Amino acid sequence: MIIILLVAGVSFALHQYKRIPPRAASPVYALAKEKATSLKRYASRNGYDTSHCFLVDYSLPSGTPRFFIWDFATSRIEYSDYCMHGPGKGSTASTPVFSNEIGSNCSSLGRFAIRKNRYGKTLGVNRSRLMIGLDNTNSNAQRRGIMIHDARFLDAQLFLPCRYIPLNEASCSGCVTVTTEGFKKAKEIIANSSKEILLWAYCEGEER
Repeated sequence: MIIILLVAGVSFALHQYKRIPPRAASPVYALAKEKATSLKRYASRNGYDTSHCFLVDYSLPSGTPRFFIWDFATSRIEYSDYCMHGPGKGSTASTPVFSNEIGSNCSSLGRFAIRKNRYGKTLGVNRSRLMIGLDNTNSNAQRRGIMIHDARFLDAQLFLPCRYIPLNEASCSGCVTVTTEGFKKAKEIIANSSKEILLWAYCEGEER
C-alpha cells in the first residue's frame, strides 16, 4: 500500500510539474502565439476581452497540458492545463474526431465566446460557463450546450502515468473539459473581465 501511494504521489507531482507551459522556442508555443495574435485582432474589432484568451491545442496528447491561458499584455502563456475531448463518431483516447453536429458527442474546432454569467444546469455556476460558437465549425455550440467546465474524473487521472486520458462521456461529451484547478483559474479571469473572453480550439492539420 505504501508503494502504491508513493507511486501515485510521484505521478501527481509530475503532472503538476508538467503544467509548466511549453518552451517559447517550440512549435507548440509558436502556433499558440499565432492563434492568440489572431484572436486579439478579432477581439478588438468585435468588442471582446483583450487582456486574455484561452487556447486548446487538440493536436497534443490529452495526457499532456493542451489548454492554455494566454496573457495579451505579456504576450505569453501564463498557465497550462489538461483538457479532455469528446468520445463521439469513433474518437479514441489518442485521436479525437471533431464535429459540429448536434448529438455527436464530439469536440468542435474554432473560435468560441465564453458567456460571463451563463452556466450549465447540472454543474452550476462554480464549475461551468456556457460558450457560443463563432465559426462554421462550431456554430451549433449553443444548441449543443457546449461549455468550458471542470471534471473530477480528469483530476483523478492525474494520479496515473498516462499519455492519453481515457474517454469518459459522463465527464466530457464535446465540451472543453479541464481540471478543477484549471477551471478555477479560468473562472477568475472570466469574472474579472468586463467583456467576454474568447477561446480557440484548434488541431494542426485539421483547421488552420
